[in-house]
Amino acid sequence: MPDLPPKTAPAKRRYDVVIVGAGALGLASAYHLIRQDPKLSVLVVEARPRPGEGSMAASNGMVRDVFSSPDNRILSKNSIAFYRHLMEDHEELRTPVPLLDLYGYLWLLPEGRRDEYYSLASEAREPIDGETVDLEAIESCPGLEIAPKRWFEGDNSVPPEPIAGGFFGRSCGAVAPEILADFYCRESQARGVEFAFNTVVQRLSFEGRDEILLHERSKMPFSFQRAMRGRLHISRVTFANGGFVETDTVVVAAGGWSEKLLHPLGVPTACSPRPESLFSVSGPVVEELLRWEPPVHPIDTDRGKARFPFLILPTGALLKPIYRERKIWIEYEDSVAHPIGVREDPGRDGRLDFDPARLGDRDAFATDVLPAVTPYFPRFETSGVRLDTAWGGYYSFSPEGCPVLTEEPYGVIFVGGDSGSGIMKMDALGRLVAAKYAGAREAELFTGETYPLDRLSLDHRAVEEERFIL
Repeated sequence: MPDLPPKTAPAKRRYDVVIVGAGALGLASAYHLIRQDPKLSVLVVEARPRPGEGSMAASNGMVRDVFSSPDNRILSKNSIAFYRHLMEDHEELRTPVPLLDLYGYLWLLPEGRRDEYYSLASEAREPIDGETVDLEAIESCPGLEIAPKRWFEGDNSVPPEPIAGGFFGRSCGAVAPEILADFYCRESQARGVEFAFNTVVQRLSFEGRDEILLHERSKMPFSFQRAMRGRLHISRVTFANGGFVETDTVVVAAGGWSEKLLHPLGVPTACSPRPESLFSVSGPVVEELLRWEPPVHPIDTDRGKARFPFLILPTGALLKPIYRERKIWIEYEDSVAHPIGVREDPGRDGRLDFDPARLGDRDAFATDVLPAVTPYFPRFETSGVRLDTAWGGYYSFSPEGCPVLTEEPYGVIFVGGDSGSGIMKMDALGRLVAAKYAGAREAELFTGETYPLDRLSLDHRAVEEERFIL
């Protein structure tokens, strides 16, 4: 596909809706807003040069519908179904790289977690498309140590728990983030949505509305006006380069940077951004794993054969196969050494200095990542595995592991808190944003199911804690 046309400045002064962020949730929101009402004027403002170049591009790019939370399951299931539908209708989304490849997730589970996951799957209100995997089948994985003897060389603590079984999710696998981002962006542009790339949003303001009383120094409203029905309403989206556009509604879908825009307005998000690093490895040991044909039944196969799945180790390390490049990506959550929060100030110097390569700490591969992998794959400590590249991004997590969708009466909608699963729920969440803007109480998802919007709010939140953890 040819490159998307660069847009670096808004074409108009005023828009019906301004969306902050051209990542997964911002793109889906734009797409469904304009589909719902083609007469809307919609502007998407993005700090990066292209759509999906923030944490969406830096993600693992995985999808699943294996969730204990009914909310997570319905949102992801409908989004995955929509991506499948897109592939059926658009040949360019099937080849040479498929938009979606459902080769499966495999959780390797110690005894206690195995019993918990089996119970969650059997007691789910709606069937989960997955299967239990016995220990004998797991033992066929090349180089896998079922009962680890140690954490790492020289460590004398109790080793990690032995693997007692597994759970395989079928409607799970990889999605191509760049293809998905380009599709939503192009379709939105074709319907009239405008994009302003390389543009950093510095603040949301109430300036320009004569009826609103503002503090002279901060330009923020006097608080008592919140109690005056219809008095407060957002007016401007101000950019770091000094420009601004006027609007009545702002959709903040800026991922980890959302709180920097919303907290100054007193808008809670209940979400926090956490840095995540990924590492690409290759070598003979990787080749051997990629040739493994596990005794499972994925939706998408290689000429009828099952392939090495997305593997979740008991330590929390994640192994993703990259078949075309003969590599494996490894992700491990480092929630201790790296503080919660983004490192970049979106208003500094009129730009957003976000660099995925800089966020990837190569030294952490040996100190933090390998010790989480080698108890179960000891050969990863040998020369049979080499580190190729490292990069990183952010994901915003909520207390229950479910998304957040809120609306303030003065014209601000926030969508986020996807807890690392924004891509797999983006289409459904985009439909929810469009329904929220239209004043509806529920949204119709791709399969025709409906979803009450208040379930993801903070005031009337009614979601269950997610227990199928990665």
